[in-house]
Amino acid sequence: MITWYVDTEVKESPIEGKGRFTLSHIAAGEQVLVIDGNIYKNENNSYVNHSRDNNLSWDRENGWFANRIILPGVELTMNYRQWIDIEVPDDHWLNRT
Repeated sequence: MITWYVDTEVKESPIEGKGRFTLSHIAAGEQVLVIDGNIYKNENNSYVNHSRDNNLSWDRENGWFANRIILPGVELTMNYRQWIDIEVPDDHWLNRT
């Protein structure tokens, strides 16, 4: 289950497949969503792509927050490494993007 606190839309992503994009300005520190389930496998149709230059950060207790100002039309991204505790080879895509 996902609870969104901002208006978004899903459309084609330059990162990978489909992505989730903002429809309004999001202030730094603003709560964006809470997810109960596996984002990595997109179980909840979150469509939030991975990026090492992510604009959402996880606080481990309350969900995902904007780690900077996010303007309308910007793709929302997470660094999956923040919550996936797995070993991956050096050339794995989690280390590159």
